[in-house]
Amino acid sequence: MQTIVTFDWTRSIVSERVAPKSIIEDHRTDVAISKAYAEYVQHLFNYGMNACNDRVLAKNCIVQCFLLVGTQPEILAEDESVVTNIFKVFRRLLIQETNLLSQPAQSESPHELTSLQQEALFLKFHCRLTYREVAKIMDLQIEQLRSLISKTVGVFVREK
Repeated sequence: MQTIVTFDWTRSIVSERVAPKSIIEDHRTDVAISKAYAEYVQHLFNYGMNACNDRVLAKNCIVQCFLLVGTQPEILAEDESVVTNIFKVFRRLLIQETNLLSQPAQSESPHELTSLQQEALFLKFHCRLTYREVAKIMDLQIEQLRSLISKTVGVFVREK
């Protein structure tokens, strides 16, 4: 597997007897971000390629995403996992750079998936995220997401 981008998220913790609480919390955040990066960078890249089919744009959005998360940890919602937050930031960047969501909501033929259906299936099955994580990333209710995926998969099952 090819390395997309490499980052060094480790910070030097001040060598005092007792490190300030903010430094310890920042270090814990950095460790969580590092782990999320290592585990999900390829998924983010594939997600970006699936959305826009532009390698350079996908890589740039990954870099921007982790720079934002690393320099502005306040954008991470405390009630969500680091992974969910990173995917949300990445998705927002992709939407800003492309017309990811400007495709028609309905496909022209029953065999074509809409961009929303493709995105939901990709996040759920390729990235192996939970329904709750995918729903938060796509800003949907869990019931809406389950229905969307169920109907989409149902179309392909009926065809065979």
